[in-house]
Amino acid sequence: MGNIELRLFRYFVALCEERSFSRAADRLAISAPTLTHQIQKLERELDARLLDKATRKVQLTEAGARFLESARDVIHRADEAELTARKAARGEVGRLEVGFLISMAYSGLVQRLISGFQEAYPGIEITLHQYSTVKQMSLILSNELDVGFARLPKQYPTGLGGLLIDRAAVILAVPKNHPLASKRGSVDPKTLVNETFVSTSVNYDLAFRRNVEAIANLGGFMPKVGKRADDLTTVLTYVSAGYGIAVISEDMANCHDPNIVFKKFSSPIVPDVIYSFLFRASETAPACKVFIEAMRAQALRGETTKRKS
Repeated sequence: MGNIELRLFRYFVALCEERSFSRAADRLAISAPTLTHQIQKLERELDARLLDKATRKVQLTEAGARFLESARDVIHRADEAELTARKAARGEVGRLEVGFLISMAYSGLVQRLISGFQEAYPGIEITLHQYSTVKQMSLILSNELDVGFARLPKQYPTGLGGLLIDRAAVILAVPKNHPLASKRGSVDPKTLVNETFVSTSVNYDLAFRRNVEAIANLGGFMPKVGKRADDLTTVLTYVSAGYGIAVISEDMANCHDPNIVFKKFSSPIVPDVIYSFLFRASETAPACKVFIEAMRAQALRGETTKRKS
């Protein structure tokens, strides 16, 4: 059966459903003699009689009845395979490995973008991975991730493209027992001159805008950094434990740590955190290209795609 052409399965099923060579031939857009010849060819290849030749009606033999069940299954699986291939070529089915930042999860942005895409393309399976921006860029370039939601780097590495996808103002995180926690209103950066800050790692700061330094510049002082961490979750853990205060994106306030109080800055010029959607600039995978175009439609209005190649 492995060498039988698929069209012979279709011819046989059509004949069985129509119960007439002429009607089946019309349905298949071939002549009745051609259909007769093809059914005879099928019987020869199977070395089995499928039709009862003792009657002029289309009457199946026992072998023919059993073959009909299998033939319908073969056609169904072939049609499914064809449909899947066509959908995959159009980017309607596939699998995507997507990186994200925890702060973007707290803001609800990643969930909103992913859920909207899943509604439009239910055949594309998405697996999420939490990584830092630097790690995401490395994994996307090595094809271990397909795309990522990250902070906007100072410069995209060669081969990587990006879309500006969101902005968030920075705020101050202070321990619950800190004097600033009970102070009403927003915080003037100038009052933080003697504070100890918790910040991200040096490599993290070098790749992005330095939030602590930006606030310190507004306050006219050099910041004292007591602790550094590789991610914002650990930064907030240090704050919660009383190691110092931190300048973070306002999205992180949604973590609802009972030992942290979040305060806005009173300065009219507050720096913001810019988030980027990362992808390979020369992407060819259909599902990934569909996802990139969907995110392009969500990019910040007036912002342009930046690429370094």
